[in-house]
Amino acid sequence: MSRKSASESKSNITGTFDNMILMVIVITMVVVTTTVGYSATLNPAFSSSGTASVTSTSTATTSTAPPATLAWNPSTSYPITAWTQSCVESGGYIYCVGGLTGPSTVTNVTGAVYYAPLSSSGIGDWRNTTSYPTEIRSESCAAEAATIYCVGGYAGTTLSDAVYSAPLSSSGVGTWTNSTSYPFPEWLASCVASSSGIYCVGGGTAASSLSSTADVYFAPFSSTGVGQWVSTTSYPVSVKQQSCVSSSSEIYCVGGYLSTGVYSAALSPSGVGRWTNTTGYPFTVGANLASCVVIGQEMFCVGGHTGSNVSSDVYHAAISASSVGQWVDSTSYPVAVWGESCVTSGGQIYCVGGETASGSVISSAWYSS
Repeated sequence: MSRKSASESKSNITGTFDNMILMVIVITMVVVTTTVGYSATLNPAFSSSGTASVTSTSTATTSTAPPATLAWNPSTSYPITAWTQSCVESGGYIYCVGGLTGPSTVTNVTGAVYYAPLSSSGIGDWRNTTSYPTEIRSESCAAEAATIYCVGGYAGTTLSDAVYSAPLSSSGVGTWTNSTSYPFPEWLASCVASSSGIYCVGGGTAASSLSSTADVYFAPFSSTGVGQWVSTTSYPVSVKQQSCVSSSSEIYCVGGYLSTGVYSAALSPSGVGRWTNTTGYPFTVGANLASCVVIGQEMFCVGGHTGSNVSSDVYHAAISASSVGQWVDSTSYPVAVWGESCVTSGGQIYCVGGETASGSVISSAWYSS
């Protein structure tokens, strides 16, 4: 993924990170722990060249269940600063796993897991629950039938092929179970779940920023997590840092490292069908680590990295079978951010953490009304 901050100046997230640090001479990162302070530096581990700046959006209307104009409201801060964590929604609760809490991609990786109730007035009190079996970042988690499934990620200094699952309830996350390993170690993939199983798209296969894959794999659910992974229809391009969502029997993937492409495909109990190239995302370069959700027949995407910018843009588009409509500007997110994690419940959007344009890892949480 593209990134200009020194928040991962010691990172092995990409093989180019150390070289970028030498080029920038000195970049510092401030970890912000409140909902109102935002200072930062773009992280070289995920960035393209250029000077960090912020883009903004204007207000637009939506055509389905969400309100015509999104109003972003501050909510209960996450207990720790975090970005590249993975959050899911289940039963009216949000559950967030792992992530980076500061500038070191080795010592600042966490296995902490927190959860909180969701309501029309925002995110409730966060509670600590069963930690992930390892410290992890840039994994991809999905939830189905009150169970969370997490795939891959970067565990300290090593790429992971581990897959873990755990039950979800109003009491938190239950015991994590080690399940069938992914076919190869990866990070920055994007996974979605349906009633049939879990589908994972792309990802980075090494620390290098140029390392990515077009591989797509599917695994059915089993009594111990997931069954055997099977290769299915490859993505049209090698990709990582994209945001994939599912609705009914379709998957939609948006952007990725240096990519503005948007593709959709049908989901089935045997895998992914043919990918269709649909309406590209309106960023200039890439939509790196944006976070997308589906509400009714609309997809909303928040923030992300584009070229030399970290963005506060929020766009939405109508979705249908193998199609994404025209992207329309919506109300800007309160801060330019990427690597945040958003979920939806009851027609509202809830977003947690991320990193800002100057490299601050934040604990801020916001919800739409």
